[in-house]
Amino acid sequence: MSFLTPLYLVGIIAVGLPILLHLVRHQPKNVFYFSSLRFLEHKPPQTNRKNKIEHWLLLSLRALAVILLVTAFARPYFKNQDLKLASTQPQSQTILLIDTSASMQRDSLWEKALTQANEIIKDTTPNQIAVYTFDTQLTAIKPLRQSQETRSASSLERNQNLLEELTPGWKATDLGTALTELAALLQEQAVSDPTGSILRHTNIELITDFQAGSRTESLSEFSWPEELSVRLHQLEADNLDNAGLQLLSLDDESQPTIRIVNAADSQQEKFTIAYEVQPAKLEKSQQVYVPRGQSRVVRMAAWQQPVPVPRIVLSGDQQNFDNHIYLQPPVRPNLTIVHYGTPAENSIESANYFARRAFPSTSQRDIDFQTIGPDSPPLLLSATEIHLMLISRRLAPDETEQVQRYLEQGGVVLLTLHDDQSTDSLNQLATHNTDTTALIETVSPEINGYALLTDINFEHSLFQIFQAPEFSDFTRLKFWNYRGLKLPEQIPHRVLARFDHQAPAILEITRNKGKLLVMSFGWTPQESQFALSTKFVPMLNAILTLNDRAQNTPAQFTIGQKVKLPVDQQTRLISTPDRSQIKLASDQQDFTETILPGLYQVESGTQLPPTRQFAVNLDISESQTEPLAREKLEALGVHFTDSGLKTEENTSPAELQRQAQLRELEQKQQLWRWLIIVALALLGLETVLARWLTGKSSATGKA
Repeated sequence: MSFLTPLYLVGIIAVGLPILLHLVRHQPKNVFYFSSLRFLEHKPPQTNRKNKIEHWLLLSLRALAVILLVTAFARPYFKNQDLKLASTQPQSQTILLIDTSASMQRDSLWEKALTQANEIIKDTTPNQIAVYTFDTQLTAIKPLRQSQETRSASSLERNQNLLEELTPGWKATDLGTALTELAALLQEQAVSDPTGSILRHTNIELITDFQAGSRTESLSEFSWPEELSVRLHQLEADNLDNAGLQLLSLDDESQPTIRIVNAADSQQEKFTIAYEVQPAKLEKSQQVYVPRGQSRVVRMAAWQQPVPVPRIVLSGDQQNFDNHIYLQPPVRPNLTIVHYGTPAENSIESANYFARRAFPSTSQRDIDFQTIGPDSPPLLLSATEIHLMLISRRLAPDETEQVQRYLEQGGVVLLTLHDDQSTDSLNQLATHNTDTTALIETVSPEINGYALLTDINFEHSLFQIFQAPEFSDFTRLKFWNYRGLKLPEQIPHRVLARFDHQAPAILEITRNKGKLLVMSFGWTPQESQFALSTKFVPMLNAILTLNDRAQNTPAQFTIGQKVKLPVDQQTRLISTPDRSQIKLASDQQDFTETILPGLYQVESGTQLPPTRQFAVNLDISESQTEPLAREKLEALGVHFTDSGLKTEENTSPAELQRQAQLRELEQKQQLWRWLIIVALALLGLETVLARWLTGKSSATGKA
């Protein structure tokens, strides 16, 4: 048996106290002298000898209780095989965390980073080295689980080879995310550590330029472990001058507005911006003065040439990595909207009058609005790409087939119920008219005055633009007439809004890839205030955007940003700025490999020229290359150590770890609890025995 706090055993001396109490006898007190006894011979009262113990059993119980209490405070435990492992020297681990963001491309920064990393590998005594890089995300080059290996020449060479394969990229710097994710991995590793000291024996070697544009927001939401520290190796560029460009807007006339940012420690303040049509051929240059630590917004001259300008160049700055902006003007889409209604020019009693005016052509889109009346020639669906269909009259059989095919191809259709005859068209589109037992029924409800919308689903795309409190008031939108709908369970649908009589007002029915929206009311003034309200135009255009092909696709992105691609059945190829091609699946809608600045071209497998082109530029935060305030991260809880401090000085001695394991072993056994229970039991027995002996002595005295 061993003791965690053996000094408490000194208290075993207290066992002598019961023995002393048993030996001490008091002389009688309060002696009274009587006159009748003065002539008798004085004889002292008879007492027992001091060295004689009368109650050995009571003495044994009291002494044993004291010994047990003292032993409990000494925290006894039994050693086992695990304790032998605890006596060994704890292994420390070193994590190389290297910055690979775009700002590391400045002059000789990357060479300095590799030199510093190689020195750490050579000088680190422990045999555990993990390698991580970071920009906008943390990347494991040699994860923690692979760092459990013995130190040898081959392992050193392998670690150095890993460093030689690294290169800085073009993404922004998110230092906060890198540190928090790495600390979370170490905390997970510490869960399986019986000593709980793995965080104390971990050294994070942070190699970075520590630029002011680094993002640190993630640290404010993370509780940094007190035992974990970071050794900062801050790199400094040979030339501190740096300025960067950011594209703010590009209007319809291809006239860009840009922002020029000058670093706080820069010495250069005069720059030149110009279009670069060909390499080293600059046109329409402008002189710009930007004081250090400030920025300037400049509207460049419009580019009148038919060919888009590939990029804008900043001159006068020695750091070239952020001196370019690639331009790609947005493409103005041509959208076709077909309305199966009754043509009535300039008649406000017609639904077509309001529908046509709800979709004006703008600088961002060109609208082709076609009205198909009962007597109009049939629509050639295969010859025209239709982005939205509106139905406000009863459809002929051939028209119903066209709308059904359009829904099967993923189209969006809005059908309004003006009368009972439009119910037939709804049943044919929603049920294929094959199951006569699953038909939609409509009735004309009795309305006393008007009805209002309620139970509006503001999470749906149709109503999301009205989520703000100042736009969500629909109480001024009144309906004089509508159709009551009774939908069978066989038709899957979702009610987006109801009338205050709980009848469905707007519902969505999904048909294959398409969407059928049904309004149980009309929008002419004879039926409701919908067409005259401020909700009409936004809602109809929101329905148009439900079609993915009708949405405006942006053409300017930043490095690492996700690009949403239109749905295409054909295999697509994306040509990157380094002239490599990436093959995409036919149903892939997101492209995330925007890792290089420049122009990207989306091409189909068989068609040329490219169907779409977009530009990717650098994040402007990388241009803020002045040093980041170290106190900013320390205020968020990160513990930094001096870069000149040796690793061994941070490690705790083996005795600390051995003591930690002993504490854990003693806590598992908890023998002290049983000792205290036995001591309390003995004291209880001693109390009963002492009371019994006292009562017996009194009875004898009386007798």
